[in-house]
Amino acid sequence: MECGKSVAENELPEGQLTLDDLLAEIPAQLGATPPRPSLDRRRLHRILTALLEVHAGRRPATQLGSWLAPALQRRLRDRARTTGPRYTLHKVYLCRPTDKALEVCGTADTGERVLAVAARFEHDDSSWRCTSFTILEPGGWGAKPMLTG
Repeated sequence: MECGKSVAENELPEGQLTLDDLLAEIPAQLGATPPRPSLDRRRLHRILTALLEVHAGRRPATQLGSWLAPALQRRLRDRARTTGPRYTLHKVYLCRPTDKALEVCGTADTGERVLAVAARFEHDDSSWRCTSFTILEPGGWGAKPMLTG
């Protein structure tokens, strides 16, 4: 292309894009919603460990304030605070059923037995919050959840 001539004056090969064509696509790409921030395994492990400490009476629920949905925080806070066993959280597995939800499970060891732990995190407009937390006691299929929110 010669300097000073517009694109209309020079013939472009069929299917070739101009810089103007490429720049026109940028606003459409910028308008797309960004992906929701995710919680990595390390952070989920720390949050679940803290939830286990709250459950065992070794940590106040208020320390997890911004991570807990209001209903779950009230339920944890209103429980009788008795000191229970120390839990060691082992492997953590996660599943993302929707863009706005994470379901997490793992195993917690008390030294005498191993329990299953499950939690659900949901993303609202600004942050992730734990909406459900359950420790499953041994006892087969009829095991009852200890805490849900």
